[in-house]
Amino acid sequence: MRVHAGICLSLLLSPLLLAQDTSKTVRLADRTDWWSVLNENFEWPNNKAKGDELAPANFEIAGVNLEAETPFRDLRERFGWAISAIRSKGNNAREQFCYVFGQGTSGRLVFEHGESNESFYLFTGGQPWNGQALCAGSTQLTPALRTKSGLGLGISPSEVEQILGKPDFSSPNRFVYYRDIEKHTPDDKLAQLRTEHSDLADKDFHDNYDSYDLELYIEARFTDGKLTYLAVSKGENY
Repeated sequence: MRVHAGICLSLLLSPLLLAQDTSKTVRLADRTDWWSVLNENFEWPNNKAKGDELAPANFEIAGVNLEAETPFRDLRERFGWAISAIRSKGNNAREQFCYVFGQGTSGRLVFEHGESNESFYLFTGGQPWNGQALCAGSTQLTPALRTKSGLGLGISPSEVEQILGKPDFSSPNRFVYYRDIEKHTPDDKLAQLRTEHSDLADKDFHDNYDSYDLELYIEARFTDGKLTYLAVSKGENY
């Protein structure tokens, strides 16, 4: 989702990006990852809808739930060893773990950790990109892979609408669901933030952190009437 300035990167990025073991990661200085919502050239809708939240089942795939505190902590244990790719800096910084389906197909599942959002991508085909060779085969993944709600490769536009409803934005072969919802910060999270920002006066702290913007983004693209690209992203911005 469109990234906003928020809590500084050093506080938000998980240990996946901090204290890196360079044998587990490579840094790529390019923007060829066309499928990433954090790519500087990604095509965003001009507006965000103010509708209801999208069901949590849409944000879980292969047992990985974007609602979790650290959803990508055990990816290598779950799907197999993979070298992650790190791109860009600042608001667009992203770490990506790519897995290819283990049955000789071109299907890929990519998990992405950013400054203030977590995302996963399910796609087949598309333009080659730098770092594609880092994608690791996983026998845990098959063409039948679906989100917990039923989104997956090969389904039709009408099936997507049955799951998600009418898209907020659409164009030929593309559905976008993009929600911006103001949420009250849970008490335990507020206490944690207060510790991290003990230098702020009470009024300044509560003005900034009593609530946050929950951004939910799902995009489906179709080729010949079948889903060939799915992006699912969830972010919190103060």
